[in-house]
Amino acid sequence: MAAPATSISERKPRVFEPRTISWPAVTKQAIADWLDKHIQSRTKRLKNLHEHKVPEWRRITDGTPREENKSWPFPNCSNLVHQLVGESCDDLAARVLQLIWLTSPIVLFKYLMRAKDDAQAEEFRTKELLLNIFIDCMSYDPRELDLYPRENKWFSDSASLGKSWLVIAPEHREEAVYVGYEPGPKRAAFDKKILYEGPAVVNERYENILNDPDCDVFEKQDPIIRRLTLNKRQLQERAYKGFYLDAEVKKLLDRPDRYGPNEVRRRENSKKGIADSEDTTLAEWDIYECYFSWFHQDIKFRLIAWYHLREKVMLNCVYNFVPDNQVPIVETRLSQDGRGFAQILKDNQDEVSTAKNQRNDAMTWAILGINTINPQNKNIDRNMKLWPGVMLPASKDDFQHTEVGNPAMHAASLANENAMIQQARERAGIAPAVAGAGAGSTSKKGQYSAMGTLAVMQDSNTRSAHRQSDFRHSHVKALALITEFYGFLGLGRKGELFGIEEKKLTEVLKDVLERRIRIPMRAATASMNKEVTKQNEILLGQFINGYIKDTSQRIQAASNVTADAGYRKWLVKIIKTQTALMQQIVKDFQLTDHPEEFIPNPPDIKIEEPNAQTQGAPSWGVPPQLAKVAELIRQRGGGGAPAGGGGGVPPALAGPQGQGG
Repeated sequence: MAAPATSISERKPRVFEPRTISWPAVTKQAIADWLDKHIQSRTKRLKNLHEHKVPEWRRITDGTPREENKSWPFPNCSNLVHQLVGESCDDLAARVLQLIWLTSPIVLFKYLMRAKDDAQAEEFRTKELLLNIFIDCMSYDPRELDLYPRENKWFSDSASLGKSWLVIAPEHREEAVYVGYEPGPKRAAFDKKILYEGPAVVNERYENILNDPDCDVFEKQDPIIRRLTLNKRQLQERAYKGFYLDAEVKKLLDRPDRYGPNEVRRRENSKKGIADSEDTTLAEWDIYECYFSWFHQDIKFRLIAWYHLREKVMLNCVYNFVPDNQVPIVETRLSQDGRGFAQILKDNQDEVSTAKNQRNDAMTWAILGINTINPQNKNIDRNMKLWPGVMLPASKDDFQHTEVGNPAMHAASLANENAMIQQARERAGIAPAVAGAGAGSTSKKGQYSAMGTLAVMQDSNTRSAHRQSDFRHSHVKALALITEFYGFLGLGRKGELFGIEEKKLTEVLKDVLERRIRIPMRAATASMNKEVTKQNEILLGQFINGYIKDTSQRIQAASNVTADAGYRKWLVKIIKTQTALMQQIVKDFQLTDHPEEFIPNPPDIKIEEPNAQTQGAPSWGVPPQLAKVAELIRQRGGGGAPAGGGGGVPPALAGPQGQGG
């Protein structure tokens, strides 16, 4: 029996395996030459930025003085740096991180399509719940994604430097695991075990992304270049796993780019007390990972290549294995132009620091004053030092102490510094940590008020909320790509956590790859605070209960066939309009994009107009007493009810040919 044909809509099973392009050598050489030119161009253009500007921004963020010791206006004078930039970076990063990580799940997946019936709606809810729980667990687990510390550095670097990048790459760790001794002679036993299989999240340094300064949208750069600094063992491991061609790697092993860190990292290590030296064990190679497009035989391909610039060696060039040819590098930025707080607040921090140091130096002068001595007095050393309680061998006029400094200047300087700090915070756009009040509430009469929610919404109309929304947008992009990697690479042993639900989890991950389920992205809203959201949901639940009771009574009244038909039609319209209003309220509360899941549509109630033949006749819904009277009338008249009807005109009252007389 022949196997059934595969449907076009079915997704073929995909296995992660980087496939080297099988193109002519001339084409491969053209790709290598093109990459070489772009890498050299980007490196030259970004040299000053990467070697001087970025280290200076890091110094400003850390609050490190330019000089270790100042010698003016006197040796070892005040040399403090007011931590304006570091404070703003930590404050903004802490807010967005707590906003994301103090609520569960950290992202919400929703099906884009509307359910056909109740069974499919229940299936959608089950799959959404499974996927939300799975991604939540993988993100928190330190043995899996361990996403919190990665996002912490991601957001902090972006607030400081303006831009930051997160790299998501497939990882497969398989090692021999010791399991004890084998029976008989004592011999160690090992099992080959997969320690990790799935996406891995890596923070990338600012200098390692060769960003095109002329392109505003990161994903639209062609090529996108990332610099990898690898040691010898890392090169050999990548060749062993098949990422790099073994023959090409061997060409580099004897010719490293340098022995030890580059100059920028050497300066950073020196400030930390680390002394770097030329050592063969510290040999490093700079490998450029490039994501780009290439036309071959009138078809546009997306490729990934690894290139060593100095030796002109392309270690490998493969077809893009990321789902839908995506680039596994996610950018987040503080501002539209990519300027961080280190650039924005640099002058403000210098101004406040100068005012602080001047006030400290003035206080030092005021305390010590100026001492003068008689040069004719041979008993006093001109280089003498004074301290409390010292005894001076001098007469009245041989030594004099003069006070300097005006005490009023201290208060003026402090007020001036506070004004500078306030101006800097206004420029940074970091609003107070606590603003707005409560949420919607009900009065004693049960009337709902949204004034509390309005206060929170007013606080959301700030630059701080806007920047938090930018970070949340990047967070959603990263989690969406991570989820697609799980669907692409498979669950591995992770499905065992869900028992019998593993099949459904696999199905929903396939739906992610087919774009049937997505993460609905939202900007900062009035319900951004989880506590506010919970209060609103409790109030909404009470409102829904009241709607259910009222609607049930209206449906019963509209189903009463003895009531006036016009009144019943009016009730049916009221039921439909009230249902539509409740569905809109549920949607406005952002519980779901498909409000009929919470507020189902009412049943159809048909209202039939009485006609000439059935007017006045009892119908199927009349009380039993009236039905018995109608039956007696029919029996006495010797006639029966019309076929298929519930009543009719009694024959005793009928005229000729059955018409009423």
